[in-house]
Amino acid sequence: MEILTAATGKDWVSTVAQGPVDDKAAQAVESYGQRLKQLLTEILLSENLVVLAGLGTTLYIHAEHGIAGAPTMTELWEGAARLAGDSFEDLKTRVKYSRPKEGDNIELLLSHCLLAQRFNPSKEVANFVDAAEGFIVKRCRFVKPNSNLTFHESFLRKVARRDSRKQRLRVFTTNYDVAFETAASHARFIAVDGFSHTQPQEFDGSHFNYDFVHRSQEHEVPDYLPNVFQLYKLHGSVDWELIGNQVTKTIEPAKPLIIYPRFSKFESSFEQPFIELMSRFQLSLREPNTGLIVVGFGFNDHHIVQPIMSAIRSNVGLKAAIVDPSLKEGRKEHIATIESLIKNGDYRLALVNAKFEDLVPILPDLVRETEEERHRARFRGLAEKT
Repeated sequence: MEILTAATGKDWVSTVAQGPVDDKAAQAVESYGQRLKQLLTEILLSENLVVLAGLGTTLYIHAEHGIAGAPTMTELWEGAARLAGDSFEDLKTRVKYSRPKEGDNIELLLSHCLLAQRFNPSKEVANFVDAAEGFIVKRCRFVKPNSNLTFHESFLRKVARRDSRKQRLRVFTTNYDVAFETAASHARFIAVDGFSHTQPQEFDGSHFNYDFVHRSQEHEVPDYLPNVFQLYKLHGSVDWELIGNQVTKTIEPAKPLIIYPRFSKFESSFEQPFIELMSRFQLSLREPNTGLIVVGFGFNDHHIVQPIMSAIRSNVGLKAAIVDPSLKEGRKEHIATIESLIKNGDYRLALVNAKFEDLVPILPDLVRETEEERHRARFRGLAEKT
């Protein structure tokens, strides 16, 4: 794990000793690690805590017990190629797809396909797009009730249990899967996701303004339940379905309501319910005393990157940690801007070159696990062994 903060100067530094080191070097490494934990603590203690989670938060979920693991962008490309078969090269030529220097990109290919369809419709291209999108949906249904979501559960325990006087944690994710919802169920958290608690579950943005309290005959004032957070799925979900004009939850809809990986994502984000979710994302970043953790997000979606960069520029009360294992590779424009701000002394920001599963263990645990939570964990452990 390497970090770059104003406290580390102008260089990336490691928080883990690389091989045998003398006492002075070991103390320096430990000091850098403590500074990172201090910044993470300040972020977690912010009045408003926001998390943006991307694909990188699920890559640790491997295939087991006959259940497929989380797909990578490379796997989605290879799957699309298999679906096209021998006609794949001809299809790429037809839609004028050129391989970018970073490597093949399923988002770029689907964007070319849809653009080509506007000017010269083709049944072959249309069939390929339908098949590719179907494959994407199938592979994003990898989370099952018994999936091992250890890091998601630990992450929620550390960031979602907050002082009742503070705003609820807001988790925004670009992922289609149900990892956070399932982990919340495992860890006995409540995810407020904008859907009603009646059947069928229907989406209404006003539900984000609701909360959960415990009413007791012994106390006149209700107590807020501790394990509640808000979940916003910016690109939709594999269990969302559009029926008429209403978005509902269905276990496995034939045509899930998601924003597929293509350049029209920006346009789609201005349609309901996505515009509701994006508006709340933008507003959450503008609030004073806001802590932001961006983890596993590649800064490729411009409609999401722009609100982040705008908040960094204008919200002096924002503290942010950007966590991803590829921050030092490729030097994307926005990451380079953040890096430049840090090197010029911006103590609000930190870049952490690490995976989601590297971040979770070092996150400060500000609220101890309750006896009730330990009791439930013991019984869940017994159930898994039987």
